[in-house]
Amino acid sequence: ERYAACTEILLDSHELDALMIIHAPSAVAPATETAGHLIDTIARHPRGKLVTLLTNWSGEFSSQAARRAFTQAGIPTWRTPEGTVTAFMHQVEYRRNQKQLRETPALPATLNLDSAHAHQLLSQALERGVTALDTHEVQPVLQAYGLATLPTWIASDSKEAVAIADQIGYPVALKLRSPDIAHKSEVQGVMLYLRNASEVEHAAEAIFDRVKQTLPQARIEGLLVQSMASRAGAQELRVVVEQDALFGPIIMLGEGGVEWQADKQAAVALPPLNMTLARYLVIQAIKSGKIRSRSALNPLDIPGLSQLLVQVSNLVVDCPEIQRLDIHPLLAAGNDFTLLDVTLTLAPFHGDNEARLAIRPYPQHLEEQVELKDGQFCLFRPILPEDEPLLRDFISQVTKEDLYYRYFSEISEFTHDDLANMTQIDYDREMAIVAVRQHHGRSEIIGVTRAISDADNIDAEFSVLVRSDLKGLGMGRRLLEKMIRYTRHHGLQQLNGITMPHNRGMITLARKLNFHVDIQLDDGIVSLKLSLQNEIN
Repeated sequence: ERYAACTEILLDSHELDALMIIHAPSAVAPATETAGHLIDTIARHPRGKLVTLLTNWSGEFSSQAARRAFTQAGIPTWRTPEGTVTAFMHQVEYRRNQKQLRETPALPATLNLDSAHAHQLLSQALERGVTALDTHEVQPVLQAYGLATLPTWIASDSKEAVAIADQIGYPVALKLRSPDIAHKSEVQGVMLYLRNASEVEHAAEAIFDRVKQTLPQARIEGLLVQSMASRAGAQELRVVVEQDALFGPIIMLGEGGVEWQADKQAAVALPPLNMTLARYLVIQAIKSGKIRSRSALNPLDIPGLSQLLVQVSNLVVDCPEIQRLDIHPLLAAGNDFTLLDVTLTLAPFHGDNEARLAIRPYPQHLEEQVELKDGQFCLFRPILPEDEPLLRDFISQVTKEDLYYRYFSEISEFTHDDLANMTQIDYDREMAIVAVRQHHGRSEIIGVTRAISDADNIDAEFSVLVRSDLKGLGMGRRLLEKMIRYTRHHGLQQLNGITMPHNRGMITLARKLNFHVDIQLDDGIVSLKLSLQNEIN
């Protein structure tokens, strides 16, 4: 009874968010009886379901019935205090991670991506029967996504290697080119810090001799020649993209090594990555000891590494032909990142690019330039997580009356979590199309339409909102028409909406677009329904 009374007092306190209750075997407070009193108290108390509750009933056999009762009542329970505390800290870590993931992503550096050129290069390689690209061959593909490798030259023999080294300057590095040897270290196929022509010639001949002795059947396609990158105070990292049978492409970050075990030496993320998700991957890699937060001289440039990971993610999302990408080593020295060695494995791809990804990427194909009635142009595009500041500004320019029509209540302000829910969406279950215009040199959202599908992906609830001072330009209709086309193409069967009887503009628009309009004056609502199996007149 004392346990129950104490628990009730604690639950009455609104300063309490979580409660851990520990019970040790005692004749004064029998395990099963005490558990029963607590379960009843928690079930009756109005805050019983609002507070995080964890229980520890110790005693291997004496408390089995009590723990079973807690489980049946839906209250978490553990055998030991350590297990209970560990579970609570998992919840704390989960909440911290979720908060971090809900941060508004920073806008990545502006890059001139050339995905068409990258596709062309990869297609040409596959047409030639080439499925493995080395550092030299992959350079133009990476450059199309703003990723620069250390300049690399190809030498067919030792004499040519010396000529290249004389031209680019010493010291240099030599690396074996062979499609049959995945790891150059197997034959000591990498020679570093070669300081003169004699060292280059001897190193080249030694590499060729070792291959002939160790792997005589292996094809040799010459040598890669590179200037030696300065490693003073630098940190060697490794970024790998592989195909997982369940999740599709995954991005791994670690410090690498010859015998690299990704499950033990890398942090993992699923593309597509934005700056927040990339930063989260880097932080997780640091916290789990997969990479260090600094080298001997320099702290790790987390924003810079995050930007590089976003570029890698963009490449992998856009190019389904890529089966594996291995950047090793990636030299990190302050804010300078140098890709020393890169290998790329290709395979023909004929399926649905988006279907192979665990997380649906930004649907760029939905972007559309639209001319409004006054002659101004704006971009209709899916919403982005980075749009939170623009969405906040947009809402601030919508009248209270229009907001009331949209949300059926008076809203004083939207919190960061509210706006994050609106901008950080799962494109597979929800879609929001925003109208964006350039005004006085900056982007601004001037309209938005949204559709959220049900669990069965059959029906969707829609809404549309236009900036109050820009009504009458046909924007609301154009936005809603685009959403209708999208939901129909996405396979949904019906689009549903609710508005108020006083919202004559929305009712008129719905009728023009063939919605069934049901005015329910007793309930103060108007139900709007559109069968997506019918064509729009």
